[in-house]
Amino acid sequence: MKAEDVRNVGIVGHGGVGKTLLAEAMLYNAGVTNRMGSIEDGNTVSDFHGQEIDRQFSISTTMMHLPWEKHKVNIIDAPGYLDFIGEVYGAMHVLDIGLITIDASSGIEVGTEIAWQYGKEHDLSKFFVINKMEKDDIQYDKLVDELKDAFGSNVILAQFPYDSGENFHQIIDLIRGKLLVYPKDGNGKYTEKDIPADAEDKYDQARMEFMESIIEHDEELMEKYLGDEEVSEDEIKRALSHAVKHNEVYPVVCCSAKSNVGVSRILELIVKYGASASDLPDVHGKNEKGEDITRKCSKDEPMSSLIFKTISEPHVGELSFVKVFSGTLAVGDDVYNPNENSTERISGLYVLNGKTRTETDKLECGDMGAIIKLKNSHTNQTLCAKNSPIIIDPIVFPDPVIRSALHVVNKGDEDKVSVGLGALHQEDPTFHFAFDPELRQTIVSGQGELQLDIIGKRLKNRFNVAIELERPNIPYRETISKKTEVRKRYKKQSGGRGQFGEVQIEVMPRKRGEGFEFINNIVGGSIPTKFIPAVEKGIVNTMSDGYLIGCKIVDVAVRLFDGSFHAVDSSDMSFQIAGSMAFKEAMDNANPIILEPYYTVEIKVPEEYLGSVMGDISTRRGKLQGMDSERGFQIIKAQVPLSELYKYSSTLRSLTQGRGRHTSVFSHYEPVPKDIQNQLREAYDKEKEEE
Repeated sequence: MKAEDVRNVGIVGHGGVGKTLLAEAMLYNAGVTNRMGSIEDGNTVSDFHGQEIDRQFSISTTMMHLPWEKHKVNIIDAPGYLDFIGEVYGAMHVLDIGLITIDASSGIEVGTEIAWQYGKEHDLSKFFVINKMEKDDIQYDKLVDELKDAFGSNVILAQFPYDSGENFHQIIDLIRGKLLVYPKDGNGKYTEKDIPADAEDKYDQARMEFMESIIEHDEELMEKYLGDEEVSEDEIKRALSHAVKHNEVYPVVCCSAKSNVGVSRILELIVKYGASASDLPDVHGKNEKGEDITRKCSKDEPMSSLIFKTISEPHVGELSFVKVFSGTLAVGDDVYNPNENSTERISGLYVLNGKTRTETDKLECGDMGAIIKLKNSHTNQTLCAKNSPIIIDPIVFPDPVIRSALHVVNKGDEDKVSVGLGALHQEDPTFHFAFDPELRQTIVSGQGELQLDIIGKRLKNRFNVAIELERPNIPYRETISKKTEVRKRYKKQSGGRGQFGEVQIEVMPRKRGEGFEFINNIVGGSIPTKFIPAVEKGIVNTMSDGYLIGCKIVDVAVRLFDGSFHAVDSSDMSFQIAGSMAFKEAMDNANPIILEPYYTVEIKVPEEYLGSVMGDISTRRGKLQGMDSERGFQIIKAQVPLSELYKYSSTLRSLTQGRGRHTSVFSHYEPVPKDIQNQLREAYDKEKEEE
């Protein structure tokens, strides 16, 4: 199929807005299924994994496809919950059209903003789909105004409901200039009627605004309009198609996916006005020399494709979701992975409808599907023609916002857990894991507790290993708050050659983040030059072991300015020990303190939750750094101790009914309050006693 006849559509938006049911209704209208599934019954095409059925929401990106008016429409249903935001980032990277779906009763939410921003970055043509119109007390006009305020005047009204609530089944369509009447039996096939008399005034005003919005993006039509020349319907539709495909306007449409009202018309709009891969800018990447290059969406170009997701299916193995950006990918091809400098044989290609796989012999540019059992290729890697290599610009996934420590329940399972974690990271690059030698824990991190909980369940189900997630240790630091001088002698005589070393040091605090400095002020040979490095080594080793609670000592300057030696008994070891002893005594006299890491946290919430969120930040010893507002959301910037951020994403979800989002990044270290320092020392001493 030609690239211009393919539409790659993503159904994106906040969690719970009805994206999965919208996909379900589309498949039903296209005749792919003979009945619509439901979330409650766990029989939708999109949410087929066990945990999705149990939890009744999407966890993983699902690929589907359908025929519509001699076009192929590929559909990606992306999760809406922020724990799985990486799925959205991966999907949007390969889409051509974004259906930003909104719950008519909830309005703009954090997920709406994310979908808009990422779609804008990737030049997708975008529609706003106001779903769940069957709900009561819908304020449609107000919501459209809010969309215009939030996302600009290029948001244009293309439809409005003639009725809403449980009677919703009629839509006034400004493009067709008709009333679309859907039957209440859910078959999805509308009939057209003239605009009702009681809606003519509203229609006339909305139609005029719609036409003006389209005309202003077409110079030729603008001249005709200003010259009072007639602008034909065909000219308006041609201009609308150009404006939608080139991100100049963003139509607002409405539907009830649950009742299958308005969905078939959305499919028509996607095919007639939405962008194909050939309408979008050329794909960018780099050649083997690291130089920027592009590829056109043409079958005559060398093959290039990107793996944007990897899943593992029982009895099948790994399936790699791929979009072909140029050329043709065919079964039997030997393709090149420049990320790994390896070659892959394409042994099987599929198009998918959820878990249903249909074999295909090739995927042409602009199309997407799945490759089975690649040996050494993973998510975010390029497959291309070996004689014309390109590394397609990769997906930029978000940084982790939460962390937990992983405990392996059964001894001996450590290797299996490590293999499983590696496989799950390949499937979901927003999930990270690493053993931290300082904390002596395996730290797992991601976008939320729900994501990490599901990772644990996948380890159990697929690799037959059990883990527990627990509070991670905190990488505290120790330092001093005043300077002091110490002279210390190490002397040992036990027959034969003894040991002798004497040092005099000054220990001084440094500014936070300046680290350690060793200053050699020895003059006159009181300590031979060859022993100076040993003194520094003894001090550095002691710093790594800590003094108060066994954590690294930082931001200290040590000045070595005097000492003595013995011509026979002095050695490197003697001066290492002397340096260590002197530093320990200096720590005792220099008012040692414990430092804790602070993170800069940015929280985006609807205004009605501002007070609760700020109050919670205060209880976490957070320090407010500033506030801002953006498109109806309040943005709070604060610095919060890492020790107070454990499971914060769950708390934020609870405080905001799932409508808040946060990011966090390391900022700096600060002294802990005195009472907390005492608690940490008591806990450390108790732990040492129990060892």
